[in-house]
Amino acid sequence: MKKIKILLLLLTVTVAGFYSCTDNNPVENEVVTTKSISLRTTLNEVKKANNINGKNTTSTQDQLLCFNFVYPINLSYNNGTVISVASYNGLIEILSNETSALYIDGIEFPFQVQHEGAITTIHNEEEFFALIQDCTFYTVNNTVLDFTCYSIVFPISVINANNETILVNNQTELVELVSANPAGTVSYQLNIVFPISVVQNDETIVIHNLYEFFALNNDCPSSDCICTADYSPVCVHTATGIVEYSNACHAECDGFTAADFVNCNPVVSIDFGSVLGTCFNMSYPVQIQYQGALQTVNNNDNLLQYYFPAQSSIPAFHYPVTATFNTATGPHTIVITSQAQFEAAIANNCN
Repeated sequence: MKKIKILLLLLTVTVAGFYSCTDNNPVENEVVTTKSISLRTTLNEVKKANNINGKNTTSTQDQLLCFNFVYPINLSYNNGTVISVASYNGLIEILSNETSALYIDGIEFPFQVQHEGAITTIHNEEEFFALIQDCTFYTVNNTVLDFTCYSIVFPISVINANNETILVNNQTELVELVSANPAGTVSYQLNIVFPISVVQNDETIVIHNLYEFFALNNDCPSSDCICTADYSPVCVHTATGIVEYSNACHAECDGFTAADFVNCNPVVSIDFGSVLGTCFNMSYPVQIQYQGALQTVNNNDNLLQYYFPAQSSIPAFHYPVTATFNTATGPHTIVITSQAQFEAAIANNCN
């Protein structure tokens, strides 16, 4: 099937002000593109640099990135349509018209970039990821190390470095995948299998693709920071309790300093059985993982049958679950997405 070589794809109008007439000719040779997380990361940085937030704008700034594409480049939309882009201005025009239903997600390898005064050829996704890491872009790895903007509903599926689809059951496992090694680098680029759900401000949001995932994270305060993808947790005490950040950089992005840091693991004895029904109440039904299967639980007595304090401080819930805490200021309902969050909520509210 021939794919049309154009510079700009719009739903009803083709804008050709920047381009040569050859940009409207059919592509005679089949162009093979590859879906690229690094490309989507780069395009997200371009959009932020040019203040593109789903609005049409052609005010361009091409000096804010650490490299420039050598044009033309062949890109593809998520529906498979391939386009040839002849200039940075043309790329900005395309990005200004993206939507969550139609967005760029692929590129033809190899391509060239101008980086540190030299022309470099990028042959594959691994080399592309190394390039954006060198540029300290806000990658997918960085986004999931910001624990304060939203909570991911686990389990989720990801494609690992061996191209295998695996299940990630909690935040700890996810952090282990994306954190930097002792040398300060990470070679694995998080590849999430969408859709996933997140909880933000007690609302569950379904994220259908990488475009929507970056859009969500662009609204988080940490998206304006350049923090390394390493897990060296620090904690601060806020009005709602102790908040953990994946590293000091993320905490400083929220306005905290080293003087605000507190112990992330205060010595707190959690007796789930004694505070259930007194300090907090569960919203039933809930599901419990027991002997390899999910058991549906409808009341406190039933739940306590699956509470084994010698094994874990919290029953093995299938998250998210909802609990209402009886605080000094009145009932406070929390959507809980992990055991760590549940333990922190009990520690903060059931003293």
